[in-house]
Amino acid sequence: MSIQVIDGFIRLSAHHGDQIPETTLALMSPMEGGGFLHPKTCNLQLEALSETTLTIQYGQELISQQDDFLTEWLMALHVVRHPVKAEERLFNLLKLLVYRLGRRTREGCTLSFLLSHSRLAEIIGTTRSTVSRSMGKLRENGFISIEESKGLLTIKD
Repeated sequence: MSIQVIDGFIRLSAHHGDQIPETTLALMSPMEGGGFLHPKTCNLQLEALSETTLTIQYGQELISQQDDFLTEWLMALHVVRHPVKAEERLFNLLKLLVYRLGRRTREGCTLSFLLSHSRLAEIIGTTRSTVSRSMGKLRENGFISIEESKGLLTIKD
């Protein structure tokens, strides 16, 4: 399978059935995407995080080892989930998202879409309330700023 995002941001997730919660596999933008081998043991879901245009192609001949963006994302998310403290995992995730999907501004690096606290909690393996507390601490300490009306998150330089 090959997914190319022409405009916007999407979330690729796997659903393994009723007993196992949905799992985020990757986030995609026009800069992130490509081919991957579809795991037959799960259903894949795409969630638009902003207004999005994309193309999907099927066929194993589309994929080469160098094009498999999904393995790269899974490794990056594994590293994000490694620290014991949830606040550290959250900050690592925000840095990853800004680095891979954001842009440089005068204030720092900015991500032009926001994920819900529930979604952030799912990705880093914690609860929504822990993410809310951690986001508050990161804001108080000046590491991040959030403009909810514009849907922007900035990691300060």
